Amino acid sequence: MTIRSYKAQDGCATLRLWNVSLKEDKLNKENFYTRIICDANFDPSLFLLAEEAGEVIGFIYGAKGANAEKAYIVAMGVCPAHRRKGIATELVNKLESTVKALGAKSLDIGNYAVNYFFPGIDEKNYKTAIAFFSSLGYEEKGTCSSMDMSLREYETPAKYVERKQKLESEGYTFGSFTWEDSLPMFEFFREHFPHWLGGARSNVLRGNGHETIQLARNPKGEVVGYAMRAGDGTPGRFGPFGVAESEQGTGLGGILFHNLISDMVERRIFYTWFLWTGGRNLDIYGTWGMKKYRNYTIMGKVL
Repeated sequence: MTIRSYKAQDGCATLRLWNVSLKEDKLNKENFYTRIICDANFDPSLFLLAEEAGEVIGFIYGAKGANAEKAYIVAMGVCPAHRRKGIATELVNKLESTVKALGAKSLDIGNYAVNYFFPGIDEKNYKTAIAFFSSLGYEEKGTCSSMDMSLREYETPAKYVERKQKLESEGYTFGSFTWEDSLPMFEFFREHFPHWLGGARSNVLRGNGHETIQLARNPKGEVVGYAMRAGDGTPGRFGPFGVAESEQGTGLGGILFHNLISDMVERRIFYTWFLWTGGRNLDIYGTWGMKKYRNYTIMGKVL
């Protein structure tokens, strides 16, 4: 067996392997290329393949973002017929040494900020992976959940309608993104949520920002909150969303959430979901009608 970097001709074989080893997170060809290969940070030297007799039997997708000291295991898998042969261990060890040589001081599993597929290890579907990574020195750093919601019978709760009307009477405005919002929205991201700026810009450049982004503006006309969907091209995927710290506690978050959901229903999108939240946010989303459907263990290692 040899371990080597990803090459252009490996796409089909790698996609097949992904789908047989990560059955709860299958990708189609478009997903694979748009979310992995076309990622601005994609580095073939960090996407490692285990090959035997010309067959790709294992992979590990590593990534680095803006922080040079952080690296990520975005996903990995081994062909079921070749498991328990030490292949996964060799892949992890090789990726660790590679990112360490590039200056990384930590390696987290899943929660790559740009294009992550899962925020950690699925506790039900991939539970053996938790013990595997623990044996390699990875430590549990917390838990989080995915949540979803059927929109078939959705109606905006009266209290959010009333709260919105009150804020509008004070000079706040709410609505879909327009081209004129580009500069103030990007400035808002740079100040409050710089790690989400790329996703919002991508939606704008796709030409669908007016359909996928809802904004809140204070009486001065400044962008102070936003909610977005379809960041990965999937119409029903919710998030991210956020409110400027100075405006938290005003009810803007709930208004933005329901504005976006209402707009989705009008566009006949009847299901929404997101991958990652935890702590008190579980209760907040719960009051808005969302329910947990997957739980994850967050893990990482100091190199």
